[in-house]
Amino acid sequence: MISILTRAEVRGQIPVNTVRRRATRLLEALGEADADLVVVLTDDAEIHELNREYRGKDQPTDVLSFPQRGPDDPSLPPGMVAPLGDVVISIPTATRQAAAEGCLPRLWDALAPGGGAPARWTASDEVGFLLLHGVLHLLGHDHMTPEEAAVMQAEEARLVSYVLGRRRSPAADAPS
Repeated sequence: MISILTRAEVRGQIPVNTVRRRATRLLEALGEADADLVVVLTDDAEIHELNREYRGKDQPTDVLSFPQRGPDDPSLPPGMVAPLGDVVISIPTATRQAAAEGCLPRLWDALAPGGGAPARWTASDEVGFLLLHGVLHLLGHDHMTPEEAAVMQAEEARLVSYVLGRRRSPAADAPS
């Protein structure tokens, strides 16, 4: 089940149905269609507080992930899937990033095959990408080393066009 929580300060800025649709596509593509996922759409003040409390960084950020799934949990009944976790996204930061930077150049080929930046990159697109990034963290991906970053970025490139609804299915081959 996918739960979307929208704080009052950002309500109406990003269509919740779009976030839900993208989260559904993403979980299906990752083989996690039955997973429980919570997405929190919030403001810079709340994500700043969370970033300070949980990561020791006294500044707002764009996305935070809080995994709930550990290695095989023997306390779960057979057939029950542990919750995937929570992804918290700052709508003001996503909006600023979309306006100032647009789509990350490393995603251009995935979104605009043949070269060049995609024709458009909205705040909603940025939120979709941050959702993808956050869920990959929930599944254990990271970017602390160049090797980890390469694997995570390959997954982002493989999935971003599908998650944003610009392609009918994710690329068939997963990164090695």
